This record gives sequence, C-alpha cells and structure tokens, in this order.
Amino acid sequence: MITTAEIESLIKEMISKETGIRLTDMSSQSSFHQLGLDSVNSLFLLGDLEDALNLDIDPLSLYDNPTIESFSAYINNLQNARI
Repeated sequence: MITTAEIESLIKEMISKETGIRLTDMSSQSSFHQLGLDSVNSLFLLGDLEDALNLDIDPLSLYDNPTIESFSAYINNLQNARI
C-alpha cells in the first residue's frame, strides 16, 4: 500500500504524461478541470490508476473529489478499506 503523498505524485506524473503540463506547474490543490482534463482524459487516468494500484475506482469519484489532493485521499481510503 502506498501513502497519500505517493498517490498524489503518481497522479501528477500521469496527468503530466497525458497533458504535457510540467510537474512543477501542478499543486495538490489543482483541480482536474484547471489542468485541462476532460471526460476522456479522466477515464484514461482512472484506468491507469486502477491498473497501477489494483483498485476499482468509481468514475464519479473524480467529480466528488475534484482536486489532486482530495482524489488522492479518496484513493487512500479505498486502499485502507480493502485491508
């Protein structure tokens, strides 16, 4: 299991790869909308995260947790619930 900070880093790396935004231009409080993720990019992000973390993530959770920080905390809670 990885920490919330590690999840944030992973999400930032994935967003950077998808959008070309530099890691230094993102903060944990950045919203997915601010970073230019649309519904298609979001689905790719979810799929990549599910594969990387071996989790099933509800697609609506991105809308309920619209920042990198809140979404990372949500994923961390999902991991903890599996234990």
